[in-house]
Amino acid sequence: MKISETTSYPHPVLAPWSSDVAGSTFTAELTLREDGAAQQIDIHSQVRLDQPDLVTLIENGDAAFGCFITCVSTGFRRMQRFGYPSGSHQFAPGALLGRVRLRPMIWAVRPIEGWLPTGAHSEFGRGADIEPGQILALDDEQRVDVLRPPLPSIESIFEIFSSTEVADSEFDIDMAGDRINILMSEPTYSLVQGLRQTTESTRSAVMNALFVPVVMQVLSQIATGDEQFSSCRWFEPFRKRSELLDVDLKTPSLLTDAQLLLGKPFNGLSRLVDVEEIDDE
Repeated sequence: MKISETTSYPHPVLAPWSSDVAGSTFTAELTLREDGAAQQIDIHSQVRLDQPDLVTLIENGDAAFGCFITCVSTGFRRMQRFGYPSGSHQFAPGALLGRVRLRPMIWAVRPIEGWLPTGAHSEFGRGADIEPGQILALDDEQRVDVLRPPLPSIESIFEIFSSTEVADSEFDIDMAGDRINILMSEPTYSLVQGLRQTTESTRSAVMNALFVPVVMQVLSQIATGDEQFSSCRWFEPFRKRSELLDVDLKTPSLLTDAQLLLGKPFNGLSRLVDVEEIDDE
């Protein structure tokens, strides 16, 4: 549905920019409510309408109030009905992200014969027959920005353990538990833990040396069939982060997507080089 202020209709349409219906107003106040914890979006509406014929149509169930809602980021496009004169609707998590456009409107729900509201311009003569779905009133388009939920921390789904079954300077992973376990020998474990807890620069080095290949392996395993991991507690935050970053878990680009999921850890290596240059001086 494409609506603009230059669109003309064969029947009277009440709108702020139109002279089709004089002496009446239709406005809708829309309020966005975000629940960051639940990633839930509610839109509340409050309508002001003083055109008596439209009010009667809505009250009798012959017309309805709502909004045509579009969101380019998610592809959401829907004519959403709201209560009158006030109401709200709760949207599924992730349905609306970024810029959202809302066009308040009133449309016919049932056929209406000879629609000629009070104040209609004389050009409409004796009125027009209205079919269900046709627009009867419009308000100015409103735009809101829905904040993207914070990305789940990817490091929180991993846990590092020392293991006597892994050779020195090597590591292995176990994806069957609540977290993804990274297993390594005791000397390697001590080295990794020490590097992670020193500076941001050394942490970046660990991210590249350890987590990049681990995430690549996780992506590879999920691509073979994620149903085997759906019951693991680590899978849902991993899936959510992948979804928010447009990583296709069915056909991942292992190296590229691993770096994306880790926040491009190579960016931090420049700080490590800077530190080494200072030490050399």
